[in-house]
Amino acid sequence: MSDQLRIAAALRKLDNASLEKLITLRMVNTAHLRDFFDFADALSAAKSVSAAVASLSAKQIMQLEQLAKSPSKAAPKSLVELMLVYETTNGYTPFDCVLEATKSFEGLHAKYRLLDSKPQIVGATALPIEDIDRDASLAIFDIIQALTELVFELEQRYIREVGKRSVGLPDVKRLANHLSKPNEYAKQVFELAQFADLAVVENGRWHLGPVTEKWITWTDSQRWQHLAKTWLNLLGEDAAEELLETKPAADFDLALVELYPFADGAVGSRIKKVAELAAIIGLVAGGRATSWLCALSSSKPEAASKLATAGLPKPDERIIVQADLTLIAPSPLPTELEIRLRRFVDTEKIGMASSYRLSALSVSHGLETGLSIAEIRELLERLSAKALPQPVDYLLREAETRFGRLKVKPTKHGAHSQVESADAILLAEIHNDHRLKPFAMHFDEQGNLHSRFEPELVYFALRDANFVAVRTDEQGNILSPQKLTARGESSELKKSVIDDIERMRENDTRGTSDPDDDDLLRQIQLAIKNKAKILITLTTAAGEEVQYLVEPVGVANGRLRAKDRKADIERTLPLSSVVSIAIQ
Repeated sequence: MSDQLRIAAALRKLDNASLEKLITLRMVNTAHLRDFFDFADALSAAKSVSAAVASLSAKQIMQLEQLAKSPSKAAPKSLVELMLVYETTNGYTPFDCVLEATKSFEGLHAKYRLLDSKPQIVGATALPIEDIDRDASLAIFDIIQALTELVFELEQRYIREVGKRSVGLPDVKRLANHLSKPNEYAKQVFELAQFADLAVVENGRWHLGPVTEKWITWTDSQRWQHLAKTWLNLLGEDAAEELLETKPAADFDLALVELYPFADGAVGSRIKKVAELAAIIGLVAGGRATSWLCALSSSKPEAASKLATAGLPKPDERIIVQADLTLIAPSPLPTELEIRLRRFVDTEKIGMASSYRLSALSVSHGLETGLSIAEIRELLERLSAKALPQPVDYLLREAETRFGRLKVKPTKHGAHSQVESADAILLAEIHNDHRLKPFAMHFDEQGNLHSRFEPELVYFALRDANFVAVRTDEQGNILSPQKLTARGESSELKKSVIDDIERMRENDTRGTSDPDDDDLLRQIQLAIKNKAKILITLTTAAGEEVQYLVEPVGVANGRLRAKDRKADIERTLPLSSVVSIAIQ
């Protein structure tokens, strides 16, 4: 039996969760796959197999080689999940296509010392571990602040998807400016946010991810734990087990090279990404392993988290409220107070000392999230320990008076928007604003503005043009921006993959129990190619069903020629009478 048939048979036994994981691990594009035979074709293709082998750690390679020499009743879970081995009566053994991709084992032994029980991770440095840990602590502080800032950016702004799951330069620059970091760092923050489920990309826009609600309440230690777990998931359980044996201050890049002897191309890029993220989240500093990298484990990250966050700056409940509407935080704020403050301020600069600004838009956002002006005033007075400057007091009173004056709601058409206000002059100003011309707003008989664009898009466009708008439902109830921008566990991409899996299951079943002409020909040709038997069910002239176990020889003119070994004859069977067909 060929690899294709073996793989197709194995795929049928997997549940949807296992198939999703396989699709992710093997990076299979399922959009154009009809059934499990197509899926098996994709998995057994030389390019796909080579990429899968290239992603294996040194330990996994040796395990694969051992199974090739001597099948075993037990196989490493990772090799099974990658669909690199299959179960026989003698035990698990690699597919033929996998063996073909690993013919260079012997040469690699000499180059990477794979005959050893595990790769030799070496690399001492004269740099004290204390210095490495100190630099890594700074990276941890920066990334926690950066991701928190991005969470509030996603809550308050309409950030478009540019390219494939990427972000535009203006949004990158704005985040980079707030963080006082290069654009490349800001791009990495967006990328890490996706990995960590803090952000998802759907329908051409970046949204809050399923973890953000927890993130803003977590301590720094809990936040770092989540990032460390995210990194471990990217690395993979087996690779993590080996890499975490790295000694403190060891050369991390060298460890990765020795860990992945086959890595090249796309896999090499992924490994490079793993190394970059390790530095960003403070597992590595200056290419050297931290003390908490060695303490990290998939099951118990708490000890590593305690070490990693021990050197973070201590929070201080103090801000300076200035008459120019700026707020200065000389030190990091405690998490709870920081989150409450960030609900109603705009960010100017984030760091050891941060600066924020009050505006009509920022205060309106705070009110949308459920805060009251009294609560905002009380927090500012408590943190500043003095009465508020007159301009700040005036801004808060004006914001309270004007809140909800401009509303964006859906029309009866659902996807269209209606902009309402008792202030006709304000609506006329919006109608004439050149920045809003692309939304083609027009007045109705009641004096309201209409747009064919969705309410969410119009709402953010108004705010970008400095119009203090709120989103409401059809009944006029104000909607929180947190709810509008949040997304659950199931992303658009995941839904697409699930749909593809269900389609393959349906077509696979149809191909065996209710086949059309294309399905019949495909399976017969597969059986001929692989010299496999098929169990074919036909309807006789009398309306009865009969079954034959045969070896297909050829098909032409709507008829199948096949050898029936049991009856020792060659049968010619009409395809029009076939009820079902199954490759054995």
